[in-house]
Amino acid sequence: MLTADLLIAIAQVAVALAGFSGLIAAIRTAAPDGWHPRDIWSLSWMLGASIGALILALLPLWLALFGWSEDFVYRISSAFAFFYIGTFVCVMAWTGRRLTLRGHPPRVPVFPAAIALLLGAAAAVAAVGAVGGLHGAVVPAYVGSLIALLVASALVLAVFLILLARLAQHKP
Repeated sequence: MLTADLLIAIAQVAVALAGFSGLIAAIRTAAPDGWHPRDIWSLSWMLGASIGALILALLPLWLALFGWSEDFVYRISSAFAFFYIGTFVCVMAWTGRRLTLRGHPPRVPVFPAAIALLLGAAAAVAAVGAVGGLHGAVVPAYVGSLIALLVASALVLAVFLILLARLAQHKP
């Protein structure tokens, strides 16, 4: 499979996950108790990860149109991935910490830490790729960082499904 085909597939999966976030928003809006602060935070994780994967999957395809070498295209793309993923993880971790301090601890405790660790590692790999430390492995490392974004989005979807199942169990 060509790398371009894999990037297009990642973009398509990202769009599907972003669509699921819209469905979740519709379901939660219809709930009588409304939105919990952690629900909004989790939805931000899901949207940020899926939209980030979408944009970052299309970026090297666009950069390749300039006729640059594959190594240069993926090093530039890796730099963008590092800045996006790193900033995203920091903002979400900081926001999650603020929610915890305000009395809204994680509702499924393991997931936020797992997502932050996964995306933190993806950002670190992207940074190494951006500075040329991966040599011939920059393309698979870049694609791996996008897959990490998709996995993070899917984990957040799993959290919403777990919470929905808990809610259904508590109803008479």
